[in-house]
Amino acid sequence: MYKSLNSKLVLIFIVFIIAVMATVGIFLMNSIYDYYNDEFVRQIDDGLDGIAFERMEQAMEYSDYAAKLKEVLLAYSSTFGFDNYRNFFILDDSANILSSSDESISKVDLTENILSAMNGKTGKHQTYGAKFLDYAVYLENGANKCIVYIKDDLTEMQSLSFVLFSIIIKSLIIGLIIAVIMAFFLAKAITMPIKNITRSTQKIAAGDYSQRLQNRSRDEIGTLTRGFNTMAQVIENNLDAVSGEREKLNNIVNCLEAGVAAFDGQGTPMHLNPSSLKMLSLPENSRPGFNEFTSAMGLADITMKRLKKEKQLHIAEHTLSDVKTRELIVSVDFSVFSYENGTKTGYIVVIQDITEGAVLENSRKEFIANVSHELRTPLTSIKGATETVLDDDEMPLSFRKKFLGIVINESDRMTRIVKDLLVLSRLDNRRMTWSPGTFDINETLDRMCSALQTEANDRSHTLVYEYTGKDQAPLYGDKERIEQVVANIIGNSLKYTPNGGNIHVKLEKHGSKAYEITVSDNGIGIPADDIEHLFERFYRVDKSRSAQAGGTGLGLSIAKEIVDAHNGTITVESVEGKGTTVRIILPVDTRVGEGKNDEKSV
Repeated sequence: MYKSLNSKLVLIFIVFIIAVMATVGIFLMNSIYDYYNDEFVRQIDDGLDGIAFERMEQAMEYSDYAAKLKEVLLAYSSTFGFDNYRNFFILDDSANILSSSDESISKVDLTENILSAMNGKTGKHQTYGAKFLDYAVYLENGANKCIVYIKDDLTEMQSLSFVLFSIIIKSLIIGLIIAVIMAFFLAKAITMPIKNITRSTQKIAAGDYSQRLQNRSRDEIGTLTRGFNTMAQVIENNLDAVSGEREKLNNIVNCLEAGVAAFDGQGTPMHLNPSSLKMLSLPENSRPGFNEFTSAMGLADITMKRLKKEKQLHIAEHTLSDVKTRELIVSVDFSVFSYENGTKTGYIVVIQDITEGAVLENSRKEFIANVSHELRTPLTSIKGATETVLDDDEMPLSFRKKFLGIVINESDRMTRIVKDLLVLSRLDNRRMTWSPGTFDINETLDRMCSALQTEANDRSHTLVYEYTGKDQAPLYGDKERIEQVVANIIGNSLKYTPNGGNIHVKLEKHGSKAYEITVSDNGIGIPADDIEHLFERFYRVDKSRSAQAGGTGLGLSIAKEIVDAHNGTITVESVEGKGTTVRIILPVDTRVGEGKNDEKSV
């Protein structure tokens, strides 16, 4: 709640004022009690030290001494401070009331001071926190014995305390108002330079190294401002120097005939010289990642994970058979390097053209290499089995075709499973490479629904797209991955809705900073017990129907991982036999790559 410096300073002032006023209030309340206590004892002591005490001793000579004492005490009421709240009682030596200033009281409780008076002493000790003050003095004249007991019920002190408490509360409220106002202006004066530094720091982080701050103060903030300006200047100078050295290195590498490619730890290209792109027949402005680059060379088995383990790899001879001009035979060197003070790891690939020296040798090995390559392909065994069935003339044609169809379908399904597992593996290990950018999600969904109309028509479905907004719908995220999620959801609706169904795709704003994509159908629906398991891997509600529809049980798992990586949510609502609704909520700025599921963006 109190995250900003302004709030903290205001809170400190408020707590300080409350603490001071509470301390002062407690001190004053205690002082009032101590003063009233001391004043009570002093007033009674002074009264007993004067002529009033002599008159009381004379009254003890009479047989009706109790009545005489009452007359004396009433005569000296002002001396002892008797009023409606302070009364006197004349007690016998057993603490029974003989006479008093308040005839409505028939009995007094034995107190410490009364007990002292019973023992012939004067009792004037006051207990802190008691609800009354009392004073007891023992009088004796021959056979006449009594105790003069004075009791104050503190009503007057309590009234005074209440008035003082009211004054303290009013002072506290006024003090709090003044403190809040002062704290607001003080906090603004302190935090404004800090906010300026924060804004400039953010601009520097965004790449604007020309930021400088005005320095007008000589306090700690001024020192911080000067330090910031110095830091910004040093960073700008260092980056200029680094840029110059990088430009030199780029020029040197670009002039090499050998192909040179450098990638960071996530496989994102750091540098690709023209020779490397030309050797692989890639466009001059293309920026392939590590996996795409090695695949273009036909070396997809050389992975970043393998390089991290082996550090260096040398392939003495390799054929680039997909080049447009001529077949190239090259030697390829892979190596690992560190940068940024050893905190990060990258990969370098160097390709040397050795075509002329290797043509004759490769001609001899070409046949063996091709056969070996085919044998290493996992699907070769399936293809061989298919050819064996086709060569069997005695097998009925319908069974033969059915068997071959199953083999082909299972091969395709295995391929899809491998691809899906690779995607999930990258997501799980935060090695997914994202390509974030700003695009119009409305235009994207409209185009996707138009592209799927043919499939919907084949199944006699009605596929409708609706956008509730009027303006463009810009979204920052990985367009291709979001399309993959939506295509999977709409594809499920097309597959699992009986022919002639209705599929409704809707885009609308979800608050001010998010979009909600809803895909609804009136298909077969999902049992309630299965909904919570839908995003589990390999989970299928109806395995037979999923297999017929070509499902692997990984589509929704991948969809959820991608949505999570975009800091969004995906939920499913369904009623069996009535239909299913899938809701995807994506923030306008998905901050893909900063979520829980991924690495740096491309």
